[in-house]
Amino acid sequence: MNEDRAGRDALVVGMTRPLLLLGVTYSYFVIEGVGSTVLFLMGNNLLYLLAIIPLHSVGLLLCKWDARFFDIFFRAAQHARPVRNRPLYRCNLYLPF
Repeated sequence: MNEDRAGRDALVVGMTRPLLLLGVTYSYFVIEGVGSTVLFLMGNNLLYLLAIIPLHSVGLLLCKWDARFFDIFFRAAQHARPVRNRPLYRCNLYLPF
């Protein structure tokens, strides 16, 4: 066995890769599951649950490209600029409740 290859990437990749469930990160898997369930409940049609297939396909391609894509995306979304009407409503909403 080549000692250089084993010392270079075997341990580091396994320790830094995020938890994957069916090829996508766990957080994205939960979000796509909740999204398709809400779509099913709103549409009142069982076929709306099939919306998970294209959502999962897109997530699978993005996770193949970079395993931490959704972690970086969610972190960037947390630090996004507030909306323009924040001084008016004192929150990041478009309409007051």
